[in-house]
Amino acid sequence: MTEPFFDSLAADYDRRYAETAVGRLQRAQVWRQLNTLWQAGDSLVELGCGTGIDAAALSARSIRVLATDISPAMVEVARRRCGAGVRLAVLAAEQIGMLDEHFDGAFSNFAALNCILDLDAFARDLASRLRPGAKAAFCFFGRTCLWEILGYLVRGSPRKAFRRRRSGTVLASIGGGTEVAVRYYSPDQVKRAFTPWFRLIRTVGIGVSVPPTYLDALVQRTPRLFKQLSRLDQVIGSYWPAIHLGDHTLYLLECL
Repeated sequence: MTEPFFDSLAADYDRRYAETAVGRLQRAQVWRQLNTLWQAGDSLVELGCGTGIDAAALSARSIRVLATDISPAMVEVARRRCGAGVRLAVLAAEQIGMLDEHFDGAFSNFAALNCILDLDAFARDLASRLRPGAKAAFCFFGRTCLWEILGYLVRGSPRKAFRRRRSGTVLASIGGGTEVAVRYYSPDQVKRAFTPWFRLIRTVGIGVSVPPTYLDALVQRTPRLFKQLSRLDQVIGSYWPAIHLGDHTLYLLECL
């Protein structure tokens, strides 16, 4: 069960992940892709909202956001950040079909959907909650993170270097030694899961030139270099092979 795991991260999540140099650079890359998806007045459901950083930014654009997360502790942090401008609910992404309203869009950032073990069922249930033409943006873990492969190979850890290539359910640790079950979905798996109900608009590599969060110390030592590399990602992120080599992969879709 993932709820206690994420509850344990809530109080310190921003400092350890979201507010790091890497976290800010990768989030900026995602936000650039969202600018044209939704307009002021649109209703949006966010899945795995965490501490509410994205929900607050979307609300500031006059987008009506229902931000959801499986973790009550995360939702409480998000409530303090977002105030009355964002509706919040404790809800697992797999429970999306339980909602009794329809939305103009859906969003999930930084691998929250990798905790879903039946992606086909989720895609079907999500489509039932979206209006035709609704845009969706989902940021999954990349399955081939070039930074991670090279970094672990240099350290002599080939098993860790290719851990994202394992099929099925994998136990992943995100601080504190606690493990959570995730699936590292390939681009083909994501496309197959969503294709019956969605049209793929484009795929973008996030964190191709910018490394994963656990290499934040490297980015802090050379901030100007990585700011330039983040700008490089804006140019190459939508092209092969860069779309498949990032720490994350962003899928932009339209509901049929």
